[in-house]
Amino acid sequence: MSPLLFAIYMDVLIKRLRDAGFGCKIAQRFFGCLLYEDDIVLLAHSLNAIRQMLRICEEFAEDLDMKFNSSKSVAMRIGERYNLK
Repeated sequence: MSPLLFAIYMDVLIKRLRDAGFGCKIAQRFFGCLLYEDDIVLLAHSLNAIRQMLRICEEFAEDLDMKFNSSKSVAMRIGERYNLK
């Protein structure tokens, strides 16, 4: 029953992220977050968008009295500007 309840909670988070308008889209479909077990990968076009998405995840966890450890998060830039600070 636990995995099912977790999936229901994560659907709410995915909807919040999609509705915020941040994240990647391919053929008008939202691909701004990938989930596997209790890990989340956030995908966006800018670091600012990633920060906003991370804030949404933190607020989501706070609203539902869940733990979300954003201090373990890592950002990785891909593309021509990958080595900029």
